[in-house]
Amino acid sequence: MKRGEMDQAFQWSLEDLVKDNEQWEAEFQRLTMRISALEGFQGRLGAEDALKEALDNLFEADYLSSKLYAYAHMRRDEDNTKSEYQALTDRAQAAAVQLSSAGAYITPELLALPETYLARVMERPEFSDYRVFLKDIQRRRPHTRSAEAEQIAAMTGEMGAAPDTIYSMLSDADMRFPMVKDGKGGEVRLTHANYIPLMMNRDREVRKTAFEAMYTTYKQYENTIPAIYSASVKSDLFYARTARHPSAIESALFPDEIPLSVYDNLIEAVHAHLPALQKYLSLCAKANGLDDPHMYDIYLPTPGEFELNLPFEEAYELVIDCLKPLGEAYQRQLRTARKERWMDVYPNEGKSSGAYSWGAYGCHPFVLLNYHEDLDGLLTVAHEMGHSMHSYYSNAAQPYPTADYSLFVAEVASTVNEVLVLMELMERHPEPQARRYLLGNLLDSFRTTVFRQTMFAEFERESHRMAEAGQALTGEALNAVYARLNTLYHAPAIHQDELIALEWMRIPHFYRAFYVYKYATGFSAAMALAAGIRREGEGAVERYRKFLSAGSSVSPIEALRLAGVDMESPAPVNQALDEFSRMVDEFQGYLEGKQE
Repeated sequence: MKRGEMDQAFQWSLEDLVKDNEQWEAEFQRLTMRISALEGFQGRLGAEDALKEALDNLFEADYLSSKLYAYAHMRRDEDNTKSEYQALTDRAQAAAVQLSSAGAYITPELLALPETYLARVMERPEFSDYRVFLKDIQRRRPHTRSAEAEQIAAMTGEMGAAPDTIYSMLSDADMRFPMVKDGKGGEVRLTHANYIPLMMNRDREVRKTAFEAMYTTYKQYENTIPAIYSASVKSDLFYARTARHPSAIESALFPDEIPLSVYDNLIEAVHAHLPALQKYLSLCAKANGLDDPHMYDIYLPTPGEFELNLPFEEAYELVIDCLKPLGEAYQRQLRTARKERWMDVYPNEGKSSGAYSWGAYGCHPFVLLNYHEDLDGLLTVAHEMGHSMHSYYSNAAQPYPTADYSLFVAEVASTVNEVLVLMELMERHPEPQARRYLLGNLLDSFRTTVFRQTMFAEFERESHRMAEAGQALTGEALNAVYARLNTLYHAPAIHQDELIALEWMRIPHFYRAFYVYKYATGFSAAMALAAGIRREGEGAVERYRKFLSAGSSVSPIEALRLAGVDMESPAPVNQALDEFSRMVDEFQGYLEGKQE
């Protein structure tokens, strides 16, 4: 269906963010002026009044940049056939790079001044909104070079992003996949969008054909893609060494103030629970009647009976009802979000696939959906509204400089919503078939979010270590690393198909290094929070609201401590994985008819 033919009630109201293209152009001019003005403060930051004015310019420009980019990109996502919004997106992205370059002198210039100057400035009331920013600059003192060197590094931004751009163009635009069986007696061209649905098809030949078609296509680029990824890793090393960090991983963890031990503890905890994962995989294979399961069987849904075919309005109300443990105020805001049209609900011709929550300060968040009337559709609504509610609470409580929260905690609120919905549905549907299906859904979320993302995190750690040791990141070397990790995580429960060694080539997250581990830590924190909210009630909810409202006013580790979860300790991850092991045993009971 064309977008113009759709009911506007199911379309988001982006006019709340930017009224129209004319306003976008006017605010783009304001952004350009702010960037130009920012350059005029170089060499003057030792005067407190000039510093205040420079920071006002910097954050006003940053606000405008994020707002204009979000609007242009979301308009483009409505219908990718409209080139005008691709042009606006490109202009906003280029302006963001210009802003980064124009303000590159600020950190080195401030660090060239006496430490007592920044300490004194941070105590002044008029700098209260910038206290966290200035404190972070103090943290960067050992990792900051001269103003000229920092400006040069900032100017490499587009160049540093090139491997990701090149990979995306190759994988999403130029790479052409073959026709495969569709499971309905016909054929369909394989795409990234239909690959996972095909891998979930009950016809094993459909799954096998799609798997082989996907990775034999990638195999044709087994020299090109490793070269692109190697360039990405070398870019990570360049920025780490420029900032005098011991390693690329420590450079990536530094902005969030995450100790390296958190990353390493995650991998260690997951390794300790791999027998439970392999038991779960074996149970799934048995439930699906597979004596010799392969990697192309791993997405096959667990058999069960749970029909949930709800129109969007009913599904949304069900989500609100299931989130009753979060309190009436939370539920009320979810209903307001629907009335204010935060969501773009249904697919249309040219619309971007998938789902996300996005927006800019000073306006409510927005949610892109492609809603389908099933359990996955329901959980996607819960997940994305969790993101939006996190942003809503944070924006309401914080000034712009501390409103945005870290990626380390970005998946926590969304996962809390998902887990609370699943737990409530399991209570409402105690019949064995339904509970088995819902339990299998939660277990598979563990598999994909904790185990799989940790395996990815381990691959990233290994590939960067190789590069730091001077080893060439050839296709052969990277395939060997990935094959070894895949065997560690999945064997002997799953037969290791040779083509699975190429799977790393399909993962776009690897071009944003050391990000995926946050899915696993976030899921673990969310499990602890959801359990506490259901067990304790209002006390836990009140702590959770403090977390949602914290933004970046404190470090992400401290933000989670506000909610009662200490991620510096290995306890939350181990407790989550212990719960996974317990649920696997319960799942086994349902499969064997021992649970009633």
